[in-house]
Amino acid sequence: MCFAGGPAAVKIAVYKDSLSTGRGADRAVRNFAAGLAERGHAVALMERAEFLERVIGGEPFDVVVAAGSNEIVDLDLKGYLARVGRAKVVLQLHLAPSGFFKWRHPLRNWRIRRAFNKADAVQVLCRSYVDAFRRLAPRPPVSVIGNYTEMAMPDLRRTPSVSPPTILYPAAALNRIKNQKLLIEAFARLAADFPDWRVRLLGKDTTPYAQACRRLIEKRGLAGRVVIVGFTDDLAAEYSKASFIAFPSVLEGFPLAVLEAAQFSLATVAQRALPGIDDIVTADTGVVTGPSIGSYAEGLRRMMSDPALCAAMGDRARIYCREHFTRDKILGQWESLLESVVK
Repeated sequence: MCFAGGPAAVKIAVYKDSLSTGRGADRAVRNFAAGLAERGHAVALMERAEFLERVIGGEPFDVVVAAGSNEIVDLDLKGYLARVGRAKVVLQLHLAPSGFFKWRHPLRNWRIRRAFNKADAVQVLCRSYVDAFRRLAPRPPVSVIGNYTEMAMPDLRRTPSVSPPTILYPAAALNRIKNQKLLIEAFARLAADFPDWRVRLLGKDTTPYAQACRRLIEKRGLAGRVVIVGFTDDLAAEYSKASFIAFPSVLEGFPLAVLEAAQFSLATVAQRALPGIDDIVTADTGVVTGPSIGSYAEGLRRMMSDPALCAAMGDRARIYCREHFTRDKILGQWESLLESVVK
């Protein structure tokens, strides 16, 4: 970044109203702030009380990064976005744009749209989100900058022979959005043709949806073949034992598990209903199906019946993600955006 005075002359306030939930967005914001600091910038990562005291209180910054809808609405309601001489404000989004709106909260939705339109620049995670955001707020320029994974790349290639052959779904929880039932139903159609194959479902398993998945597994006669694992402290071990990953989610901010799996040369079977999936799953790195059970089952079948294709797609996934979603590349894109905003 070629600011006068060198990179450290750029004073960046990163605002996240709360960093105590441990959600993926919290980790992403911490990694983002730490990464920019390591590259020589003066970065202050602040929760709400400190932010109100320092930034709203008048401390000068070159640029403010508002890490979501709560944060940009705070800036608007406090009058900061109308303040003369304020720092430029970049809105950082960790969800698909539509994910911030709740139909039961019309006043809140109106405030979000108003605040979104007052940002000086906006970052979205996927190309398909650009038009969706502009329909909400047409004024600010929008840049596409994805995420990167902190998952360590294994020193050695995965062994191509996995026993038993296993489909892994590395989700955060079993719920309607993650859509595990689609995978269970699709696998049920293939189970007799592929008697050696297994499915492992990761994530929070105490939800009502998880109980419904257990009942569906029993109903389809898949006990012992489709296993709900729950949380794991060793995700790398799960990736190392998988043949490929299934990703039937219908909504994600950015499907980070696909990047993690790619570090282990794992291809992905996703579905078209997931916004942004085309950004990280190509025809060379996985299969993107329709949302029906039959369509998803055919996507699984293609991988399960052709180990050579599955392995080749996994290798290309690793190369593709290394080319497009490395830490240095993503942080460099952020530096370019911040430079253009400050100048």
